[in-house]
Amino acid sequence: MNENLKFKPMPFWMSLLFFGIPTVLLYLATYRLIPFLNENTVIPPVVNWFISGGVLVFIPLLVASLAAYRLEGRPISRTAIKKRFRLNPMTKSDWLWTIGLLVFTFAASGLLMMTGLDTSPPFLHFEGLAKGEEWILLAWLPFFASIIIGEEFMWRGYILPRQEINHGKWAWFINGFFWTMFHLSFGWGLIILLLPLMFVLPWVVQKQKNTWIGIIVHGIVNGLGFISIALGLK
Repeated sequence: MNENLKFKPMPFWMSLLFFGIPTVLLYLATYRLIPFLNENTVIPPVVNWFISGGVLVFIPLLVASLAAYRLEGRPISRTAIKKRFRLNPMTKSDWLWTIGLLVFTFAASGLLMMTGLDTSPPFLHFEGLAKGEEWILLAWLPFFASIIIGEEFMWRGYILPRQEINHGKWAWFINGFFWTMFHLSFGWGLIILLLPLMFVLPWVVQKQKNTWIGIIVHGIVNGLGFISIALGLK
């Protein structure tokens, strides 16, 4: 079929379904599979988080986004995939918005941290790497990639363009609302800390029509956050 197929609208109930299933899977990964692995293996809890989240949630998100792409009748080609998921070349304007979004996110999160929020997820208290645990950083890399690519391909690449048809200029808000819901398993402290990013990132991606902005910002915020904790810098 022609790769220029128009997007089909995604009504609210369908957004709930597309975000709701991963939300349930994330709950199962964090409150069922992680405790099971912690009790029955000698693997460090943080690595059990990598395994649980990657296998149950983030890798399936990437696979599901590509499966949904194929169900639209689109061809398997790099050009068609890049076009459908809006993986457009970064323009000067895109880079300026990306930098501005990063500055805003770190400034807003920094102010919120000053309130003394407990941002540790209920399912994982990670104090950083002990001596001899440096290998965990290597184990983290594929998990990190699965989070960023899986989420951004699904949330901003596949879902957001369809939400724009149904919700117009407010699609970013619907996207941000459900993205926040997806993180319920992380606890309210971390959700509040990430709230600026949850809504402003979809807004910028919708404005610029470029999923690379979401991938870059999401990757930097997530990556720096974990590395700073792992190395005891936070």
